[in-house]
Amino acid sequence: MKRTTSKSLSTMLVALVSWSWALTGAGAVDFDILGRVESRGKDSRLAILFEIEPSVKSYYVVSDKTVYGRIEILSVVYNRSGSYRYRAIAVFTPANKAYVRLIRAGDDIALVKRSTKTEKQVQDRFVIEEKRYRKSVFSAPDGRRMVLVPEGKFMFGSDEGDRDESPEQSVFLDNYYIDKYEVSNDDYMKFVRAANAKPPLSWKGRSFKEAERRLPVQVTFHEAEAYARWAGKRLPTEEEWEKAARGTGAVPGTGGGKTLQYPWGGRFDPARANSADFWSAETIGAHIKMRFGIREKGLMPVDAFDPEGASPYGAVNMSGNAREWTCSWYMPYSGNSSRRGWEYRRYGQQYKVVRGGAWYSPRYRLRVTSRETGGKPNLYADNLAGFRCVKDVEVVDLEEK
Repeated sequence: MKRTTSKSLSTMLVALVSWSWALTGAGAVDFDILGRVESRGKDSRLAILFEIEPSVKSYYVVSDKTVYGRIEILSVVYNRSGSYRYRAIAVFTPANKAYVRLIRAGDDIALVKRSTKTEKQVQDRFVIEEKRYRKSVFSAPDGRRMVLVPEGKFMFGSDEGDRDESPEQSVFLDNYYIDKYEVSNDDYMKFVRAANAKPPLSWKGRSFKEAERRLPVQVTFHEAEAYARWAGKRLPTEEEWEKAARGTGAVPGTGGGKTLQYPWGGRFDPARANSADFWSAETIGAHIKMRFGIREKGLMPVDAFDPEGASPYGAVNMSGNAREWTCSWYMPYSGNSSRRGWEYRRYGQQYKVVRGGAWYSPRYRLRVTSRETGGKPNLYADNLAGFRCVKDVEVVDLEEK
């Protein structure tokens, strides 16, 4: 719950060095959670105690009109005894070198979530040392390449598509990584063997044909979720999936006046995605068909349209080939007032949203804002979609200076 500082709170806070927290008066910075620093290591790692569980991983450390830096929470464990019920391990990154030694054991610190509002406050008042994360990483234990989707705002949804895509709105997301390619049959086999998991319903028996190794695996929502847990990742939200597919949402070179409809730009190109249009003539994408020796309609290797169909961040096949699971329930967007149509009858916690369209889909379904429902008759049986995973950035992902 969002909390605003008051005089009664100011007496609770311990001074940082010789300065006291000035948390009252005009211009005071609201905070979301208080923590007490239990200990500090030489590598800027902190052990922090909380009365309530932190709701996000990244916070600003604030005092009135000063931001001292950021903390990135690495892990949280529950304490059974005492008033501090949660203990977190975090890394403190000071806003500048003068703040390196400000936080000490025994200090109470006020923390603010990173959001559109706080980002604006920081930009208006303070200079924060920018963190640079690697543009791509290999994740463990699945050993797959992931690409960085940098923090910031993007245009989410569309006012020109189906009713369930509106209203178009600006959304802020933190940094995260997304798999460059869809999870293939070969990738999923690693999970089956390592975790002694059941093969997916789409396989005939316990395996697949050699020619299907690099094709996207077709799984149920719960099969996709199980793989993501094993890999130390998660399925993307609708917002995360869409930003990875469309970037900021504006077509480069148009001054933000033209909305990006497909990962590669504002206009559909049948040679950039495995879709119904791609198979409408032999000459369309002939070099790709020849490259992979493909003559029949169907799924194609997960890297088939690299780089032809890559998104602004380098994610491939986010339009066409296999539809992709998200973790989001099929619900109306904030501000959507439509109360008619088939989509209104399906809203609720019964279907998950699938994105991107498939190899048999028309171009309209390949738009980055198009939404479809997955989970008919239920989320344990519908295996007509593939998936890719996301993960939050970590300290180990920072670029070396």
